[in-house]
Amino acid sequence: MSINLRNKIVSIGLIPIIITLIGLHFFPNTEMLGVGMAISIIMLSYNIIKMRDLNFFLLLGTLGIGTCFILRLFWGYKYVPLNTITPTVEFSLMIFAFLYYSAPEIYKDIVSKLGIRVCFSYKFETKIIIILSAFHLLLLYIIKSLNHNWSEEGRFFMINVVPVSIYIICLVVNTLGIHIAAKIDSSEHNIIRIVPICNGKLFLSRINSQQSSTKKIWDIPVERNLEGTMEDCNKYAEKTVKRLLSKHIKPRIILKYNEECSCGIENNILLFILPLKTENDINIDGKYFCFEEIENNIQNFSKNLGKELEHLKDAASLWKEYYL
Repeated sequence: MSINLRNKIVSIGLIPIIITLIGLHFFPNTEMLGVGMAISIIMLSYNIIKMRDLNFFLLLGTLGIGTCFILRLFWGYKYVPLNTITPTVEFSLMIFAFLYYSAPEIYKDIVSKLGIRVCFSYKFETKIIIILSAFHLLLLYIIKSLNHNWSEEGRFFMINVVPVSIYIICLVVNTLGIHIAAKIDSSEHNIIRIVPICNGKLFLSRINSQQSSTKKIWDIPVERNLEGTMEDCNKYAEKTVKRLLSKHIKPRIILKYNEECSCGIENNILLFILPLKTENDINIDGKYFCFEEIENNIQNFSKNLGKELEHLKDAASLWKEYYL
């Protein structure tokens, strides 16, 4: 593989899930769920603190396995009946995977609050999990409804082997980088940054520093990751502005540059401005800064904003003088 494809291999986050699903067949359920949750939490914490990244598969394992562990630990067999632990874990994982796929903004908001950036897209593997798990669980429900008497081998295969196989398939697909190879020429990793401007000032918000989760700095209020073409980015920026900032004004792209993140992936940074008529045309937390204030206290602002400052100053000056 090329370096780009090797950097795409993020499926190590699936290992705690696979270990847990296999272990449920050999060890006591509650203890195995606790072990699986502990492994996921440890790996997730290391991933966030040391690598400054958020591996969705580790988050999925923590939430999915953790939910079943808490239900079994505190309520016994009330919500997780006897001999149903593996399908229940599979269902829990599928629900959280569906939430990520249908509402990725939740995941991106978590990443933003942690002050880190996402270098990878998990949507392809997530789609595999949702489709295969839904089909498998539906098939189990139909078989149960028909009161089918199956052999021990058939029961073991359907309840224990199939769920593990789903996640092994995801691991293999991700490791081989099939979806990356198919899209590598037409799709890029982009970070969309949208900054409102009004009367020659920038509107900025407080965020966690990428170097420290406790230090707060000022940065552009809207930053989103998107894997796609330039046209996709423009459309996504317009939708984001309509949802968060303004329903009447379109963002304008003024700058595109490259940045290599901590995991070795090169992202395209796309800087958009959102020119506002009045300072009250915005409804998110933050405040306006003049450029002199930013330049005199540059240590309180993000590094990316420092790189973009001259371009933003020119754009803000033009829009203040020649607002269209």
